[in-house]
Amino acid sequence: MKRSLQVLLYVMTLAGMSAIPHSQGHHGWSNYQEEFRLTLVVTELKLRNPHDRLIGRDKEGRIWNLLLAPPARNRRFGFDESVIQVDQEIRIFGQKHPKKLEVKVHCIYKGETLVYTYRYPYGSSSLKRLGYQQEC
Repeated sequence: MKRSLQVLLYVMTLAGMSAIPHSQGHHGWSNYQEEFRLTLVVTELKLRNPHDRLIGRDKEGRIWNLLLAPPARNRRFGFDESVIQVDQEIRIFGQKHPKKLEVKVHCIYKGETLVYTYRYPYGSSSLKRLGYQQEC
C-alpha cells in the first residue's frame, strides 16, 4: 500500500510539472493597460490559433502586432479573411503593451465602418467586460 501511494504521488508530481510550461504560455491581458488608437496598413493576416493576428505598418514605418480573439470565436461572430485584406488601411482601438509594438484590439474600422469587435464566448465585447459604457 505504501509503495502504491509513493508511485501515485510521483505520477501526480510529474503531471503537475508538465502542466507548468503550458500554463505560462498564455500571456493574459494584464500588461495591456494603455488605451490606444492607431491608423495603419495591414501587411499580413495570421488568422490561426491561439489568437488571430494582424500585422500592420503605421505612418512612421513601425510594424505592429495586433492581437484579436481566438479564431473559432472570430468566425462565429463573422470575422474571417474576407473582412480585411493585405494593403487595406484600418483604424484600431485597443490596449497597448507597455514594452512591445503590440495591441489587444477591441475594435477595427475600415473607413467609418466597424468591421471587428473583440468578443468573448457568449457575445459580450471586451469593452463591456472591462466596464466601459460605450461599445466600439
